Amino acid sequence: MSGQKNPRKNPWKKALRTTLWLAPTLGVGSAAVLLILFLVANPSLGQTIGDTQVTLSCNDGHSVTLAVDSATLLQLTAEVQALTSDPTGLSCTLDPAATPPTSWTVFDFNPSGQAIAPRVSAASMPATNDGTTVSFPFKPNTFTALLTTTDASLTGDLSMKTLNVTVSVTGGSGTFQHRSTPCDPGETFVRFYFTSPKASGTTGTGTTGFFTQFWWSNPVHVPLFTDPQMPMTISQPVDAVHMWSDWNGKFNDNNLETMEAFEVAIHNVQSVGLSFGGGCFFENGVTTSDGMGTFQSTFTEP
Repeated sequence: MSGQKNPRKNPWKKALRTTLWLAPTLGVGSAAVLLILFLVANPSLGQTIGDTQVTLSCNDGHSVTLAVDSATLLQLTAEVQALTSDPTGLSCTLDPAATPPTSWTVFDFNPSGQAIAPRVSAASMPATNDGTTVSFPFKPNTFTALLTTTDASLTGDLSMKTLNVTVSVTGGSGTFQHRSTPCDPGETFVRFYFTSPKASGTTGTGTTGFFTQFWWSNPVHVPLFTDPQMPMTISQPVDAVHMWSDWNGKFNDNNLETMEAFEVAIHNVQSVGLSFGGGCFFENGVTTSDGMGTFQSTFTEP
């Protein structure tokens, strides 16, 4: 996204469809309760009522994960259900998700391109951290969407922080590609990203409560061209005005309601890191033409 247009508006006018993975035919309240009970009853998932991991996927190309308490889960489920009257045709699903580690985690789109999942097992080639640099390999025919952490030392109140990252790509001999968008050809890039489930609430006509829970740096980003690629550094103050946009492409100073939601968000950051995208979208995933190359990032918050 260049900052000159609103890439978060849904470009596909599809029929509205809201489903819950556990109980697609149940009412919104019953389905949300079943989702909570399912996670609580499965201790192997490492979840409690106060920390339920879910994946929110929508037909505008977004798929994100977040941990929510029971009250927030019910609210989020209601917001997803309310999209049946959304004039843009936005449709979303809410599914239980595996709990990622608190360390840096890579999220890839599944083969259908409809949802993301973390690289957790050794076979999935997860991110590695040497204490300074976080690295992960790109995989053939796999689009990588996010590299994030929930580490307590990097999350929480970031209102007075500045995000800094130096990124590079080593190995390989291909070029970067992103999942198709309505405004291709377009640039492929990586940018800052953070989530805050506490920052919920409508911000005007045609908005839903979860839009302001997700924020991307805009226009600050690193273009991705080839593998290998030389190091490049970007910085972004978290509290900067008109330098962050939400799920709906609205800047953090769009109106009073958005400004208030952004203030809540930057004081209550749950996860932070980098988002990969291209063309019109910020998180539609990227890969390399040869399925090779190792992404390296040094992320700090002085």
